[in-house]
Amino acid sequence: MTPFDIWAPVLRAPFSGDVTQAISPRFLSDDIAGVPEIEEKIVTEVASYGTQLGKILEALQTLSRATGAPLPEIDTLQQKVTAAKADGREAIRAEAERAMARLRAVDTEAWQRLRE
Repeated sequence: MTPFDIWAPVLRAPFSGDVTQAISPRFLSDDIAGVPEIEEKIVTEVASYGTQLGKILEALQTLSRATGAPLPEIDTLQQKVTAAKADGREAIRAEAERAMARLRAVDTEAWQRLRE
């Protein structure tokens, strides 16, 4: 056994483990309009960019229907967003089913508790 063998579990190369990174307005650009701290607070505590844009798309579609002015690009965008959300939910559901099957195989008691 060498000294390296003893210390190897402690030493980690860059990106050798889990890597996470918060994406915030400040990270994406130094030229962001507004106050980055306020923008970050809004996104983390009030509503994500997706939620904010979703409300705008809903409002545009409501105005389109009310005025009879078609907005095909907005309608197409909304359909794609809806489809992407459905795909995401399906992927998460399938992942959960696989996890439950694995749990059942190794710990039937815990699997049963989760089912209840």
